[in-house]
Amino acid sequence: MDLISQFIENYKKKISFFETAGHIAEDMLRDALHSSGIRAIVTSRAKSPVRLKNKVTQRNEKREQPYRSMNEIYADIADLSGVRVSLYFPGDRAKADQVINNLFTVSETKKFPGQSKQPSYNKRFSGYWATHYRASMKEELLEKKQLKYASVRLEIQVASVLMHAWSEVEHDLVYKPMQGTLSDEELAILDELNGLVLAGEIALERLQAAGNARLQSKNAAFGSQYDLAAYLYDYLSTRYRRFDIEPKMGNVEQLLRLMNRLKLDSAKELDPILKSTRLVDDSRTISQQLIDQIICGSEKRYELYRGLRSASEKSDGTSRKTYTGRLEAEEYFLRPWISLETVLMKLTRQSNPKARGTFNLNSIKRMKLLKKESLEKLQKLRNFRNGLVHGIDTPAPASLIRMGDDVREILSELTASQTDNAREQADAPKQAGSQKQTGSQKHTESME
Repeated sequence: MDLISQFIENYKKKISFFETAGHIAEDMLRDALHSSGIRAIVTSRAKSPVRLKNKVTQRNEKREQPYRSMNEIYADIADLSGVRVSLYFPGDRAKADQVINNLFTVSETKKFPGQSKQPSYNKRFSGYWATHYRASMKEELLEKKQLKYASVRLEIQVASVLMHAWSEVEHDLVYKPMQGTLSDEELAILDELNGLVLAGEIALERLQAAGNARLQSKNAAFGSQYDLAAYLYDYLSTRYRRFDIEPKMGNVEQLLRLMNRLKLDSAKELDPILKSTRLVDDSRTISQQLIDQIICGSEKRYELYRGLRSASEKSDGTSRKTYTGRLEAEEYFLRPWISLETVLMKLTRQSNPKARGTFNLNSIKRMKLLKKESLEKLQKLRNFRNGLVHGIDTPAPASLIRMGDDVREILSELTASQTDNAREQADAPKQAGSQKQTGSQKHTESME
């Protein structure tokens, strides 16, 4: 048996491993696109042994030096596991790109149009429009039993639903023909279909734009996370026309659940929150920033959001005793933090009556109510809070208690500073009266 045949037999024994890797990546990507408000059909597959043998044979013939081992073949084939993302709207490609780069370690990105070989027929249309990614799953996003799949190289193909359907036909008939080379007439028909698909993509983009325009009605409620995401993307593109990087939308589905529970699920209710949020130049996602604006300073809203998050997250197998201890440590940090947020929000509004939402650290600095070290500590505490509340970090109970003590120290310092300021303001009229009386006495003495 030659090396290529040995490789294919070996691959057949391992094919379930590559299928499972594809299914895990498929599920992760489907969930991420869904929660980000991007409509798509996500599927996966392991490479067919028949197609794989043809591909390896063709590659071997083109190589200067033929394959010398099975490991060399495995290293050369990067799409044994594949995931396909079929977007409802072609205009969502940039949004899908952000999700994929956040979720996977991407080693190579390849954009089409482009073709692997020149067909005999002179095509009029541009062919396949898509983006392909060579990627692998991040270990930190996998469960313990799934870590072995982090080594698998994936090919993720992103295109519109229409383009994927056309490319599947063209791929099988033109580039990997099973029934001989196609005639010019057959190639012309495929080219004509490509033109119809491209026209269909333009129609889909117009359909998406029309839907976005409908959502601009201030009284219209957001019916789904897709509606909310479309509104947010449109808002961002209108007000921030240029980004250094594409903004991360985050979990729009979770944001909408919170808005629904608080009766804030229309554009009319959302707009004041949007206007009070910077939305750019922040490590948090857009959804996380808006959630923070909504829950800031309210213990009830914090509890609601934490409950929504807990309901959507998988259990990590933590024992009940450990879980209870952790909750108590979180409460030790969060209760004084919410109180601190409330005080800082009031101070921010005293400095700037038009301010809304979370506190402004620069305003607090200008008031000189806290020492420099305390201001630096406050910034660290805010970052710590962001990681905890949004599930980005899972700090140990000891860290939560230490940070809770720091919050209490800052609260005490603020209270003392405010008391001193109030006392000085109350004493000011007395001192002015005393100075006035002393001046009057001196004037009388001089007259005498």
